[in-house]
Amino acid sequence: MAILPMKHIEIIAMQKDAKNIVDLLQRLGTVDVTERDINDETEELNLFPTRTSLNQLEKTSASIQHAISLVEEFSKEKKPFLSGFAGREALTPEEFAARAEKNDETMKIVYEIEALDRKIASETTVRTHTQHQLDAILPWEKLDIPMQYTGSQKTSCIVGQFSENYDERSFYEEFCRQYTAMKESEAVLKGISADQEELKIPDIYTEIVYSAADQTCASFIVHKKDYEDVLATLRRMSFTAPSDPTKHPPEVRIGRLKNRIKEANLAIEESREKLKDHAKSLDDLYFLSDYMIMRQDKYDMLGRLLFSSKTFILDGFVAAEDCAHVEEVLTSKFELVFESRDPLPDEEIPAKFRNNAFVEPVEDIVESYSAPTRGDIDPNPVMAFFYYFFFGMMLSDAGYGILLMLGTLFVLKKRKPEGNNRKNMMKFFYCGIATTFWGFMYGSFFGDLIGVISTNFGSGKVALNPIWFDPSDNPMRLLILSFVLGLVHILLGLGAKFYRMCKNKDVVGAICEVGFWFVTFAGIVLVLLPMITGFLTDGGLPENIPFTKIGAYVAIAGGIGVFLGGGHGKKGFGGKFVGGFGSVYGVTGYFSDLLSYSRLMALGLVTGIVGSVANQIGTLFLSGYFKLIVFIPVFLFFHSINLGISALGAYVHVNRLQYVEFLSKFYDGGGTMFTPFTGNTKHYKIKEDN
Repeated sequence: MAILPMKHIEIIAMQKDAKNIVDLLQRLGTVDVTERDINDETEELNLFPTRTSLNQLEKTSASIQHAISLVEEFSKEKKPFLSGFAGREALTPEEFAARAEKNDETMKIVYEIEALDRKIASETTVRTHTQHQLDAILPWEKLDIPMQYTGSQKTSCIVGQFSENYDERSFYEEFCRQYTAMKESEAVLKGISADQEELKIPDIYTEIVYSAADQTCASFIVHKKDYEDVLATLRRMSFTAPSDPTKHPPEVRIGRLKNRIKEANLAIEESREKLKDHAKSLDDLYFLSDYMIMRQDKYDMLGRLLFSSKTFILDGFVAAEDCAHVEEVLTSKFELVFESRDPLPDEEIPAKFRNNAFVEPVEDIVESYSAPTRGDIDPNPVMAFFYYFFFGMMLSDAGYGILLMLGTLFVLKKRKPEGNNRKNMMKFFYCGIATTFWGFMYGSFFGDLIGVISTNFGSGKVALNPIWFDPSDNPMRLLILSFVLGLVHILLGLGAKFYRMCKNKDVVGAICEVGFWFVTFAGIVLVLLPMITGFLTDGGLPENIPFTKIGAYVAIAGGIGVFLGGGHGKKGFGGKFVGGFGSVYGVTGYFSDLLSYSRLMALGLVTGIVGSVANQIGTLFLSGYFKLIVFIPVFLFFHSINLGISALGAYVHVNRLQYVEFLSKFYDGGGTMFTPFTGNTKHYKIKEDN
């Protein structure tokens, strides 16, 4: 359970074997290849130009992914439940090569899918445009003459629309009013007094074709001699001519447009059906996608290697325990030079964790925080227990814990996840165990479910009593417990710092920076011990032992040591005094950190109370079997929300306690994680015969 030691390796081989060696290293997945800089010693070597090939592979891979998404979207076959957690299918190199022979055929399917997608997009555009045309012409459907019709030998026809709502009567009234106003204006301009009795309204035949709140479509027949006056009057009424008048009655164009929409819909539906038919090729598409991903990785790797006219050089890191195996496999299959050495003092080394099944699931928590450097120790073994323990203490309901365990076991058994997905499932499985433990300690099983069911649907004599205590009855005990566990957690962090400094041969610094703090905290604990034991055990310590007095002396001695040790490594009296004062002042930071553990009490208390309130709400209405009918959906609804919110809160805050209060005590980070060159595929993987 530690950070594995690394070996730096250098491989010099023939250029003709480069691709096969890279293929083999990718299948092994144990070498973190580094990019070597070109300097004076390597001026005769050059990087292999792979950018053009990589660009083409990226485009091809994007096309394949797009094709897969289209088939999945239109496929009738639904993905299995929790398929996102499923592990990859393992293929032997021979099986992988055999399937790769079908890639050209599969690529033709990709082209067909892309063509169908373009067809759907094109027909959708046509359908949308045609629908806009149809919407514009539909109001004219009842017009039985062409919209471009201009009239006969003695009459003129006017076709157009208004932005107002008219019927034949209201139109004629408005027309007369506008016509009269127009003629009066003309008379005034000519200096003639208009005689109302001599004003004659032109004869006009009006047909209202369509009328709505903000639109009126109409046609008008007038004598040719009245055409100009009528048209001028209509324009005063906001009349507009059609922008695209028909040569035939509008129903002809409407029929053509509807037929075109039907044709577009038919073409779209046929293309979608063909896409659905390609669902049977999904496995081949998945394989082709993974194959292209591996090719991209290979070309990216080839771009990091240095080539001469006949040879190439590969640099990288491998775990010391894997170095011999890598050398044996490579030298048994290729003519090459394989050299390994310990990393140089100033060389940045990638970190690789090796932990047991209990610790391994929390490795991603540390990796998310920061990768360890050469001087760091692996914090995972120390952190794992408290991670699960604190999570369970905050969620603290046996029912929720059992659901977590069953849910994660189902995913592990059914979907067989791998990598980080498996780690996360195992992490929440252990968190579920801890949650169940604290739930029984607090007497919480979906809140007070057992007692509520017994009271409302049974004899009322059955209840789940806490093994230790009920937080809602004794919140102060829970708060003290949170602080005690927080102090232990902080002291373990300081202990890890002490170990790290001793490991790095700084024993004096460890004593000065950490050792005296242990003495100080031991004294403080002795002072508070009578109160703490009284809260936690309903009892006390022997009265004949002066714990408070002893603790005070020990704390004072530790404080003096902290002050003196704080000046370690500082120059001059002033530097030592300032360093010592700063170290003593650091006690405020520790107390601040300690207060952060009150969240263990807050979240643990809230989860149980909300669960109990949800149960009470479910029993407020009706009686007998009707109460049960109401209780079940209320129970499911409120407890689902409570579980989701409480689990999220526990996850966020347990991470914060690790990052801020624990890791900050001893862990520097800032390094890089070991990233082996391997197949970063999604559906298939190659199992190498060792």
